[in-house]
Amino acid sequence: SQGAPARPWRLLRALVPPRLLRAIMQSSATASLCAVALVAAACFVPGCLAAQALAQVTPTQQVINMLTELHAKGEKQMYMEEKTYRAYAEWVDDRSKELAFDIQDGQAKIDELIAFIDKADSDAAKLGREIGALNAEIDKLGGEKKAATETRTGEHAEYLKLSKDYGESVDALTRAIQVLSAQDYDRAQAEALLQGMSTKVPGMTRVLAAFVQEKARSGTLRGDGAPEVAAYKFQSSDIVEMLEGLLKKFKGELADVEEDEANQAHEFSLVELHLSNTIAKDTSDRDAKAVLKGKKKAASAKAKGELEETKAAKAADEKLKSEIETTFKVKSATYEENQKIRKGELDAISKAIEIISSPEVSDSYAKHINLAQVTSDPKAVSLLQLGRSR
Repeated sequence: SQGAPARPWRLLRALVPPRLLRAIMQSSATASLCAVALVAAACFVPGCLAAQALAQVTPTQQVINMLTELHAKGEKQMYMEEKTYRAYAEWVDDRSKELAFDIQDGQAKIDELIAFIDKADSDAAKLGREIGALNAEIDKLGGEKKAATETRTGEHAEYLKLSKDYGESVDALTRAIQVLSAQDYDRAQAEALLQGMSTKVPGMTRVLAAFVQEKARSGTLRGDGAPEVAAYKFQSSDIVEMLEGLLKKFKGELADVEEDEANQAHEFSLVELHLSNTIAKDTSDRDAKAVLKGKKKAASAKAKGELEETKAAKAADEKLKSEIETTFKVKSATYEENQKIRKGELDAISKAIEIISSPEVSDSYAKHINLAQVTSDPKAVSLLQLGRSR
């Protein structure tokens, strides 16, 4: 019925003296909770009265027992909440410290990787400059070697030409001496023989020219080239002697040419050896530096990849740490508020037990017990039913 909700309060007013009830309602923040507990107890009293015949415990004591059980359950729940919170707080503290260490290690690794990358890039750049200098040196030495080779090729070609000319002249002179020595020619015959050999024997032209020059130097020809009168007495033996002198001269010049060739070849060999060794050494150094540069760049690239991964991991740890600590603050505030409310509820139950256990409430109960015992009254039956439903 519509009047049922008001009946517990009427019963509460019947059980609790007005002075004490006013003190409760005017007390601290737990007043409303205490009032609710008393209302629940008041609703439970009729049911207790109905079962009084079956039990020796008084209805008031049953209400007190009920409130005591509620208080014990509340304390247990409060303890379990505190235990859960302490475990959660310990986990948060451990996890936060672990993440802090991970973040610290991550930052140290980041610093280490940055230093390594800077060093590797610097080394690679330095090696690049050194490789460039070696390439320039190799090109320069290669140019010097090419120029020396070209010069040596020209010198050798000149030597081959001179050597051939002198060799042919020596052979021609040797042959002419042999021919003239085999028979006693007069001057005219000897000169005619030499003229004829100049067209047939290689190198004889040079010999004939030298012969004419030698005759002019010795005075056997006039200034205009005509022979002196004494020249008619000139015999082949004189010509042979002159040719032998030319042979000795040509052999000497050929020896000089060959000596020059040997000296030039030796000098070129030393220069070429030095240039070749230097080029080989520079090339080896350049190739080694190129390999090292490649390794430095590869190591730098790998470290850069690790740096990005480490930064990402550190950022994730920082985010997770922040989220855990933020969530912990929110849950801590909720926990503290819940604990405050729970404590207020327990205080209210304790206050209700204190009130119901007081002599004043017991006397009031004895005075008004007939309200619950009049079972013939329909209103009382409704009150009992309401008590049981509560």
